[in-house]
Amino acid sequence: MFNFKNWKTVKELDECEEKDIKDLLFGRKIEKVSEDTLLLDNGIVLEIQPNEGWGGCSSGWYDLKELNGCDNAITNVEFVCEDEKIDGDIETSYKIFVFTADKRIKLVEVNGDDGNGYYGTGYHIIVKVKE
Repeated sequence: MFNFKNWKTVKELDECEEKDIKDLLFGRKIEKVSEDTLLLDNGIVLEIQPNEGWGGCSSGWYDLKELNGCDNAITNVEFVCEDEKIDGDIETSYKIFVFTADKRIKLVEVNGDDGNGYYGTGYHIIVKVKE
């Protein structure tokens, strides 16, 4: 678990900002993984926040299903968004894969349902640096 007492948010990205996410990850290593947070080797923290819909219905709710590290420098980043049958329901699955040392690693997986589409989709990445 990270203590964000002396950290500041410098930007927030969502699943549509693939180039900016790739720029953050390219050439980096993941030093630490904790619950919903990745610590990069340059000291930047990426907090992965699944989209939260509205409390009155299931539309727009996403869950963080998987978060993994990467011990070697990331040489490429791939984004996949697809509909999958999960627990008997059709859900949208957003995945970020990284490539390193001839391996493809699933870094992030977020699954959920847009429902009526009014309450959002996917995930947000909160980028933090130490003050």
